[in-house]
Amino acid sequence: MEIKGTAIKTTRDFVKANFPARYDAWINALPEKTKAIYSSTMINMAGWYPMKEDYHVPIDKIVEMFYGGNVKTAGEAIGKFSADIALTGIYKLFLMVATPKYLMTRASVVFSTFYLPCDIKVSESSSKSVAMQVTKFPEMTQAVEYRIAGWCVRALELCGCKNIQYKIPHSLLKGDNMTEFLYSWD
Repeated sequence: MEIKGTAIKTTRDFVKANFPARYDAWINALPEKTKAIYSSTMINMAGWYPMKEDYHVPIDKIVEMFYGGNVKTAGEAIGKFSADIALTGIYKLFLMVATPKYLMTRASVVFSTFYLPCDIKVSESSSKSVAMQVTKFPEMTQAVEYRIAGWCVRALELCGCKNIQYKIPHSLLKGDNMTEFLYSWD
């Protein structure tokens, strides 16, 4: 499985922005090949990188070094940071007019262009809820599940939704045929 360079860059930028005093320690904790990629001034944003070595390992180090092993909190934080990067600036106007359903439908398309192979879709929606299903993601981890969840929560917040809640009733990690995210808001 592969990950787009954009996700590599936002992961690195997350550590730089949130843990600047420990950034070098995080970089030095990575395997040599991964360390070279994350240390580079020119990450190929359109390029593809191996998921395990260049994505899971750095995120696992974030969980370990900065969150005391709390995968949920770390994954959500990275996801929210990534959404802030992706959805501010020129997209801010778009967020003011987009409905939550449309936003989440577009988000599922975007996720499919960042992870290969991957199949994510919105399966149900109403004015106060959205269900999203991941049916193909060979190298899913808890951190990635929570990163996706955090990204979507922040996207919904930026779209004007309040008091967003989510749950993951089904998970590929538990042997289910999908990971399902159920989002609701006031």
